Amino acid sequence: MSLLEVKNVESGYGKTSILYDMNLEIEKGEIVALIGPNGSGKTTLLRTVSGILKVKKGQITFHGKQMENLGPDERVRRGIGYVLQDDNVFPTLTVMENLEMGAYILSQFQDRLKDILRLFPILKERKRQKAGTLSGGERQMLAIASSLLLTPHLLMLDEPCGGLAPRIAQEVCDKILDIHKMDTAILWVVEREIESVLKLVSRGYVMESGQIAFQGTPGELLGNRKLQDLVLGKQ
Repeated sequence: MSLLEVKNVESGYGKTSILYDMNLEIEKGEIVALIGPNGSGKTTLLRTVSGILKVKKGQITFHGKQMENLGPDERVRRGIGYVLQDDNVFPTLTVMENLEMGAYILSQFQDRLKDILRLFPILKERKRQKAGTLSGGERQMLAIASSLLLTPHLLMLDEPCGGLAPRIAQEVCDKILDIHKMDTAILWVVEREIESVLKLVSRGYVMESGQIAFQGTPGELLGNRKLQDLVLGKQ
């Protein structure tokens, strides 16, 4: 049984559908890349799985249980974490206040907080600093840490390294791999630096026009001419 299964899903914004007959599976502890050009539906898929967008048709199951009728809060409780690409921290709050907001449904906050600050020691150093004054990489780490407080079984990351300087992007990538070692499955949306990310994942899906165009291992994807035409040739 897959951890997450998206089966024949259609969703979008209002009357406009973006995803059509969408199918995707993620196994427990797996790290999977979701690749595609801008506008292909990657973020829409994450918003649909997280419950921000409603499913018009099809089915989403998590740990074998249907999720499409559950709201975002309940999906978080059941183990689905989602880190947005932008606007993913509260800029006027301190680092610690952001973490407290991220753990609004957590009863054992202090114990979990210690684990998270060991993983992200820079956040401990910056705990009294306003989130809006952090560097881009530090803000991304704070957003990821806030989601991790709730111990997700699946963490969905929307372009976590997008727009970061190469050295900072590498630091964020290293943290993502550390999280994966904690037996957390990861769905990693990537639009740039695709070849670098494919070295870190076990499988990948490539999206085009709201559907999965093809999938495979990193080697299979890099050898597929269509990936070159869709994404790599445009970088």
